[in-house]
Amino acid sequence: MLKTDSNEKFVFLHVTKTAGGTLKRSLKDSPLEVHFIYGKADKEALVGKDLSAVDIFYGHMPYGVHSQWGNIENPRYFCFMRHPTARTISHYFHLRNVDKSATGDRIRKSYDINDFFQNSDHWEFRNFMTGSVSGLGRNIVNDSRNSLDIAKENLDKNFAFVGFQEYFSFSMRKLSKILDVQLNVERDVNVGRYDLSQVSEDTLGVIEENTKLDFELYKYALEKFL
Repeated sequence: MLKTDSNEKFVFLHVTKTAGGTLKRSLKDSPLEVHFIYGKADKEALVGKDLSAVDIFYGHMPYGVHSQWGNIENPRYFCFMRHPTARTISHYFHLRNVDKSATGDRIRKSYDINDFFQNSDHWEFRNFMTGSVSGLGRNIVNDSRNSLDIAKENLDKNFAFVGFQEYFSFSMRKLSKILDVQLNVERDVNVGRYDLSQVSEDTLGVIEENTKLDFELYKYALEKFL
């Protein structure tokens, strides 16, 4: 267990398609006590429980999740980020090629990525990183400057670390130092396979328009944490 106050916990926000799967495997192989959260039931099960033995909580969840549990006074958040355009394209292909839920089924109804972004929409492709870090999740408004300000404030006050998919090895070395444990840096988990040449300029324009806040947050995090 990490040598921290019992009320000081690390909470990892797994932002989809930012190398979180690789980090997950590294944490599983580490001596740290990691509680993996896989859904709403797992989050609700932690309410009122003794969490003193846990070092890190890990899962697809937005900032502020600790307040639901009511027993963590000093959360230290961390996450990985990725260039918003690359993250969105990778997320699209992941849902199209892998996801077996209704979301994946709906995306597969489109002929290709260009057809989808020209004629359809999905909330996870609209400033998803800002929604995660601000804690607003899918309730984020696409052009809301307030949500970006909230996300930046959260980074300033409660994030111990932000890593970057593009600088993964370097980020993992920094995280290893923060956690005081050696994390492996292999990068072969959940690697997307797709041809970027099929993405049209018009589609890139739509994606860039839908991720304006994410791009500003990404730049802000790079300056602060890289």
